[in-house]
Amino acid sequence: MPVSARGIYRLTVLGVIVACVIVSWVTLARRAEGHPQKPGPRPAFQLPFPCGESWSLTTYAGHDDYDIDFFYNGGPSGGRAVLASADGTVAWAGWQATLEGGAPAAPGTVGTRGGLGFGVIINHGGGWFTSYGHLQTWPEVKQGQVVPRGRLLGHVGKTGSTSIEHLHYEQHDDTRDPRHTRGNADKVESVFDGVPSGITSDGSAGTGPLRTAGPVSPPQNRTSRNC
Repeated sequence: MPVSARGIYRLTVLGVIVACVIVSWVTLARRAEGHPQKPGPRPAFQLPFPCGESWSLTTYAGHDDYDIDFFYNGGPSGGRAVLASADGTVAWAGWQATLEGGAPAAPGTVGTRGGLGFGVIINHGGGWFTSYGHLQTWPEVKQGQVVPRGRLLGHVGKTGSTSIEHLHYEQHDDTRDPRHTRGNADKVESVFDGVPSGITSDGSAGTGPLRTAGPVSPPQNRTSRNC
């Protein structure tokens, strides 16, 4: 039986309502996740150290691709100030490290099996995060605190999974990982003052996110413009 004009109108209205409900549900679901589906513009990241200081950017086999270990070129690294690379909000600040077998390590422990030790993670918006690890002691900032670029986060130490004083540093594009774990899947090459760091591969096929065997990225020297 042919559908009347009124029936067609009702079906059209019903279809529009259903479409609106679906769009609204998707929008609310994405907002509930708290993460964009595509990254926002990359923040103007600077070296996480005071203006004018020269640092060596290094990595090693099995370090995880894109991870950077910073060493001060002007003398001992220990005790040097660590600054926020860009404006943001502190997503985490505290202690995190594990012993062999996965047991939690006491705050301040050096040479653990894994973990940043005393560290900070900053949410810069648009899916962008930075991580800072192995600080000397408890961070100078707290979770939820809004920090400007150049804000003191702590001082270089050797807590957590290291026995050498240096800063462990990472940049993350959180939209790369559907689980938003800020793990290997969303690590990216760090960029400072608009220039790629040159620290990409750790040379190991067993570590991510590149998972390719080959040469380890050579050390790079940079001068901070975090002024």
